[in-house]
Amino acid sequence: MNELAVKIKNLNYAFQDSVILQGIDLEIEPNKIYGLIGKNGAGKTTLINLIANQLIAKQGMIQILGQDPRKEPSTLENLCVVREGEFYAPHMRVKDIFKLYQILYKDYDEALEKRLVDFFKLPIHKAYQKYSRGMKSMVFIIIGICSRAPITIFDEPTLGLDAVSREDFYKILLEDYLKYPRTMIISTHLIDEVEQLIERVILIDDGKVVLNKDVQELKEQAFYIKGSKEKLEKLEALCNKFPKKCYGKTSVYVYFGNISKADREVIKSEQIEVAPMSLQQIFLEHIKRKEFRDE
Repeated sequence: MNELAVKIKNLNYAFQDSVILQGIDLEIEPNKIYGLIGKNGAGKTTLINLIANQLIAKQGMIQILGQDPRKEPSTLENLCVVREGEFYAPHMRVKDIFKLYQILYKDYDEALEKRLVDFFKLPIHKAYQKYSRGMKSMVFIIIGICSRAPITIFDEPTLGLDAVSREDFYKILLEDYLKYPRTMIISTHLIDEVEQLIERVILIDDGKVVLNKDVQELKEQAFYIKGSKEKLEKLEALCNKFPKKCYGKTSVYVYFGNISKADREVIKSEQIEVAPMSLQQIFLEHIKRKEFRDE
């Protein structure tokens, strides 16, 4: 699979008088795990629904594995979108829901489904509507993993799950991905929890994709720099910048970018503190400061 998993060009979407997405250009590579992050209302779910052909945009192009799903609906067989709470027949028994998805996806792994049902102790003879929120999430987590769809999108997959169950999900997902590589997109607000799982991160803010970067590359260019005003004034990187916080004579700066050789020498000689940011911290700084974007 050499072509892009998903390609989006100049996508715009509005509902009534509200612009939800504008000027979206996005390329999603095959066989990688992506994190899709952004504030509530940023447009993440709308973007997912457009990719899945559940919403239709009047302007822009979407391709799934090189095909336009509006013209070639069969290409959607390569896409599995899972989210809790949206099943159209909640009265169905969970075992019958699983059977339905076994039919929909040709590579669906029934043996893995059974192992996961046993592992999570799901009472599959019960109706879906009788499940708790966390158990409903687990149903579609299992479907997403077992579908083995070339492109699988998890939209807030861990709603209602406790910390132990979330950790189990991440572990199982990664193990299966390593055995059967495919494109996975995880839309989540639990950024710290998926930081070690995802390879690339897509940030949506105010209806725009403002970042689509390799996670490791991003983290290698995001720092907190802390020290006295006199020491920090020697750094070229902080010229014309304002500190994030001040504690007496100590200042803390947010810095995005590469640190020059000259600045690294100053940092070493002056014993200036430089701390890498977590992905959650990077996200918060992007949203607040509108810095270090792809725009």
